[in-house]
Amino acid sequence: MPEIHLKFQRQIPLSPPFSKGETDTKDKNKIRTGDPPLTKGGWGDLPLYFFPLFLLLFFASPATAGEWSGYISSEARLFLQDPLHEGQREQSLALAAQPEYYHAWDKSSFTAVPFFRLDSADTKRSQLDIREFFYLWYPGEFELGIGIRKVFWGVTESQHLVDIINQTDLIESPDREEKLGQPMVNLSIDREWGTFDFFLLPYFRERTFPGRKGRLRTAFVVDTDQAQYESSDKQAHLDYALRFTRTLGDWDLALSHFQGTSRDPSFKIGTDASGKPVFIPFYDQIGQTGLELQLVAEAWLWKLEAIHRSGQGKSYQAWTGGFEYTPLPVFLKPKWT
Repeated sequence: MPEIHLKFQRQIPLSPPFSKGETDTKDKNKIRTGDPPLTKGGWGDLPLYFFPLFLLLFFASPATAGEWSGYISSEARLFLQDPLHEGQREQSLALAAQPEYYHAWDKSSFTAVPFFRLDSADTKRSQLDIREFFYLWYPGEFELGIGIRKVFWGVTESQHLVDIINQTDLIESPDREEKLGQPMVNLSIDREWGTFDFFLLPYFRERTFPGRKGRLRTAFVVDTDQAQYESSDKQAHLDYALRFTRTLGDWDLALSHFQGTSRDPSFKIGTDASGKPVFIPFYDQIGQTGLELQLVAEAWLWKLEAIHRSGQGKSYQAWTGGFEYTPLPVFLKPKWT
């Protein structure tokens, strides 16, 4: 299905005197961007008239010292083929805004990242999200954070097998690169022998899917209102994860384990309230152990990710690998004599 995207985006510069390098020294191993939507399976529905408040927040001068950034964008989707399903449109327009506020104190920091999108065709794609709302305390011996956050694991580009903390935001990115923010408590301990991270994940985020009028969707709509769970606790199931990272010379190593609700649902065929066939997502309880390896060899980067997963039927293993090569400029290449 050929598709043309036209996207216009305005970046909002950081407010002086701060810069990411100056305020992020304690957060070097922390990713300060997350994205939880406020649709079904998230935080609840909020009216779209909150958009003007986003614009006000975007351009207002901060009352306290901190770092402001973000963007406002418009997007047009133009499809070259007629839609396959009733109600779908040949084109759509969307507006989005994502302001970001970051404030650092002596031994702590706070990040807030709301997100808004208004889509003309698919109501499921119109959403108000709390991308991140996270407080981090770093007294010196450890780091302790609580709130909503996005955390990335992995080294390869084609597949992110080990990346399991955050749920996929499929309505924002069909390539599965965008993630929803995850409520968590995160303890990080950094020692000479490596860094250990422990995550408590008290609330599960359901995957987002296009609605009946959305393009780039399955033949049957995914009915998130009928989502099913293996655990009787459903979204309130307490998940946890562990990760150990260490650098040994030119090698970067990471070992991880996750236990809890799978971020990848399986699907059952059912019917909605009107009797139309739909896919019903089912979320299993799984255990996943992961390995990440990366070797830096001059201009080469060699990468490997591997997992062992149990809980979704028969246990299985998977791996992906690759390399990157960055050619050096001529004036930096060694001379042979």
